Amino acid sequence: MNSRSLAFKVTSIWLMFAGVALLFPGIGNQLFVLNLTNWGIASEYGGVALGVGAMYWLFSGDPERYAPAMGLIALGLMLNVAVNVYWLAVGHYALQSAVFNIVINTVLAGWLWALKPRSSAAYSAPTSV
Repeated sequence: MNSRSLAFKVTSIWLMFAGVALLFPGIGNQLFVLNLTNWGIASEYGGVALGVGAMYWLFSGDPERYAPAMGLIALGLMLNVAVNVYWLAVGHYALQSAVFNIVINTVLAGWLWALKPRSSAAYSAPTSV
């Protein structure tokens, strides 16, 4: 579980799976029980999730180069957790959809946070003399 490449790939697969599901309202509603009235917004979110997931897959090819982004990615996942908690609290998300997203995003965020570099000095560009 200490593989940065694996962490990027698992995060990528999750985002691409969710993105594809949200592109199609019937599938997205069956999986996430969102009860949305405007599926256009969910489809746009799905497209963004698919694109970001593809970017993380690219990151997995050179995980040491992109390791400094792991902390920011973890914070982004936790922002999504906060959004899910809010929508659950106001009754817009079903318990089934919110809890699943909260758990998986929290686990992925913790994993990425644990693997992020402790110092950015080790990843700074070499200076030429």
